[in-house]
Amino acid sequence: MLRDERIEYLYDQSWTKKGPLLVMIIGAVTALWLWFNDSRMSLFLFIFCAVMFMPLLFSTWHKVQLFLQFNDSPTYRRFIYLKGVTQFILLIGVMSMLAFYSLKYITLDTMSLGGAILIASCLLLDSWIDWKILKVDDEHVVESLLGLMNREK
Repeated sequence: MLRDERIEYLYDQSWTKKGPLLVMIIGAVTALWLWFNDSRMSLFLFIFCAVMFMPLLFSTWHKVQLFLQFNDSPTYRRFIYLKGVTQFILLIGVMSMLAFYSLKYITLDTMSLGGAILIASCLLLDSWIDWKILKVDDEHVVESLLGLMNREK
């Protein structure tokens, strides 16, 4: 399958059409629930973080499953799984830091520094993984091409 065909397939099968709306609805409902039940704020903040990131985790899993359909090479599949694990670690790490901050286990400075380091390292690792995948499969579609396709449509 050529790169243009892959981009079209990924755009047609994309979960991101419904994802942002679902995240906003879940976030608004959870925020209203938190606002009216502020006596147990720590528990509700953790639930809020979990509810916000569950659609993003599902989106990551769905994207990995779509990319696995393009090439049967074990090296390609290993790198696609590694890319999915990297995104999973990023989401869980950020959620954990928000939960630890809300429970007063870490300070705001620690959370900010940890979040910045986690995000930067995951972005660098993600770029490196894309570079390695492009060596295995010349027609691999990187995230920037998907974003460009979404803007064009």
